[in-house]
Amino acid sequence: MKLLQTFICLVVLLLLLGGCDPPEVQPLPDPDPHADLVLDELVDKQSYAEGMSVDCRYFKGAVTKRISLNGQKISPPATQDLRFPGYYHLEVFTGESSTQAAGIIRLVVLDPERGQAEWGLPPWTPKGVEFSSIGAQQVRTLFPGTIPTGATFPLIVLIDGELTHSLDNFEGEAGGNSFLIKRGVGSTWISGDKSFPVSLNIGSRSLALETESFTDPPLELGGTMSASRTFPAGSYVHITEDLFIPSGISLSFGEASFIEVDPQVNIHLEGSLLFEGKEGYLITLTCSDPERYWGGVIGSGPENQLEASHAIFARSGYHSGPAYDWGHAHRQALFFSENGNLSVDHCYMIDHIGQVFYTESARLDLGYSLIQRAKTGGQLNGSQVQIEHSIFTDFPDDSKDYRDQDNDALYLIECVADISYSVFMYAKDDGLDSGGGSVGGQVSVRHTRFESIFHEGAALSGGNSQGKYQQFIHCLFQDCGQGLELGFSSSQHQVEVDSCSFIKNGIGIRYGDCYVYPNNGYLSVSNSESLENISYDVWNMDREDWIADTSHMEFRNVWVTTPNPMYPQLKIRE
Repeated sequence: MKLLQTFICLVVLLLLLGGCDPPEVQPLPDPDPHADLVLDELVDKQSYAEGMSVDCRYFKGAVTKRISLNGQKISPPATQDLRFPGYYHLEVFTGESSTQAAGIIRLVVLDPERGQAEWGLPPWTPKGVEFSSIGAQQVRTLFPGTIPTGATFPLIVLIDGELTHSLDNFEGEAGGNSFLIKRGVGSTWISGDKSFPVSLNIGSRSLALETESFTDPPLELGGTMSASRTFPAGSYVHITEDLFIPSGISLSFGEASFIEVDPQVNIHLEGSLLFEGKEGYLITLTCSDPERYWGGVIGSGPENQLEASHAIFARSGYHSGPAYDWGHAHRQALFFSENGNLSVDHCYMIDHIGQVFYTESARLDLGYSLIQRAKTGGQLNGSQVQIEHSIFTDFPDDSKDYRDQDNDALYLIECVADISYSVFMYAKDDGLDSGGGSVGGQVSVRHTRFESIFHEGAALSGGNSQGKYQQFIHCLFQDCGQGLELGFSSSQHQVEVDSCSFIKNGIGIRYGDCYVYPNNGYLSVSNSESLENISYDVWNMDREDWIADTSHMEFRNVWVTTPNPMYPQLKIRE
């Protein structure tokens, strides 16, 4: 009886179903003739050399109800413009009420000019300075008091009397040359054929610059020194050939000396080299040909040491090629030191075709100094580093032209470094790049400004390095492509950020990398703010896995402009 009842029920059910019309299938729309692609043609985890428009109205044979594009819900989806370079996270929904995406497509559109160098990032060109009107600020000028007849000489301008004391930006003019004064410092060159006094003009202010000429011919220097030598104050010296300073030998230049070095000429240092300038009586060292470059100081051996105070160093870095393929810059440095000591105080290093510093297992003490217009400020390897009240700017210049030539302000590998009250700005690559090596190292940065940099204000990576620790306290990151990035790193790489501000960058704080490398370090941010950044206040895209990594970055008492659902502990500042 039960079997009969079951059979009857099945027959009735089949009759009922057979009498119903089949469910209506919604026809797919015709492709948008103005779109470059449809959703089905996009490939997940793909980089595209150029942007495109995508018809998002159907996906895998079904009509699309809505999409989510970089977290923004779009319904109806229609055709979306994915032309602007950057990262796109696309979720596709084909059900009316389904919360489960029918598909996820992650893609990157590359900038045609910048390519893989800015993978996943919108191209960033720094806004640059906003000029002020000159008022009663102190204007201090630094230049040689006595020059060779007809020589072109450098001029340094300091607002408020000292480096890092001013945030003012001005346009200056001297001797027919216009130049910028940024964050209180600027430099230019005065042609020796000008009639003196020469006027320095900053807005409504005008200052007279007066100098004298040497009456005697220069003292010539070159070859291998056999005994120590001291040039007294006000000396005029011409180095005509490679100079060798052996171990146990010292060479000293007194205040207000003017030193010309012929093009290509190097100073090989195994002993001691001293530049003993004084405030108001600067030493000047530059190339004898104002259109060319001399080599650099090459320090080697356990006794090599260089001490310089109140001096201007200009137009070095002539050599390149295998013998001078030094680090990321692949060029000669103004100061090379292996196992030596560099002490540089109140010095101004401007207009170098190569890099400024290159050290191997050396010590660098740098204070109240300017490094401006060079391929890079330098690369320091396995060295002890102390930097304070110094400004690194314009690598290799301050134009808005993009370059992909590793123009970092400073690069650190395996160093123990302490940096304070300094400024890194106007670099085509990174402000402070601290990566590479296997030993690790320790970097502490305090009360320092990173500004108007094409890529990262601070680019932090460590590869497989062990025990690497980097700390940033009371720092400002402004107008940079990315403020601070922890990228390629080992599980032993720790970064601590405390009481810092990330304001109006492309991206404020980033965990992840633009390259296919593992990211295993840890970034802790506390008592800080990341505000008004154009793309993201906080971003965690890991290129290696194409995922948002939420396990390697933590926040405590951090303010942002835009909520981030992955980090609910972030505080929103209206």
